[in-house]
Amino acid sequence: MEIGGEFLVVFSALIWLSQIAAVPYIFAVGTVLFSIGRLAQGNDHILAEIPESKRLQAERLLRQRYFGIVFLFIASALMFARTPMHLYQGIYIMKSSWLVPFICFTVIEVYTAFRIPQLSK
Repeated sequence: MEIGGEFLVVFSALIWLSQIAAVPYIFAVGTVLFSIGRLAQGNDHILAEIPESKRLQAERLLRQRYFGIVFLFIASALMFARTPMHLYQGIYIMKSSWLVPFICFTVIEVYTAFRIPQLSK
């Protein structure tokens, strides 16, 4: 489920420039599938492989993954902005505003994907 959601998120991010009306919906479905898969996966099997001395670091990294999921939901909500919207004194939501939280999610995912297996060595 997690991989299917990840595929939908990446696929919709790639075809975003095509201006197809269904892209935000595909992104939102991918976000929901990815987050359900990630949350259902749990952390017990990851923490079981890590030595006790590095367990605190692993728990922090796993919490960072949850923040990444929050960024992904924010990006999903911002993807529905089709026209510039005035949010607050000089702050506008543009069509490409979803890229900022999506990049934050991507950086967190890549960092934790390489760092967590490194702790088990």
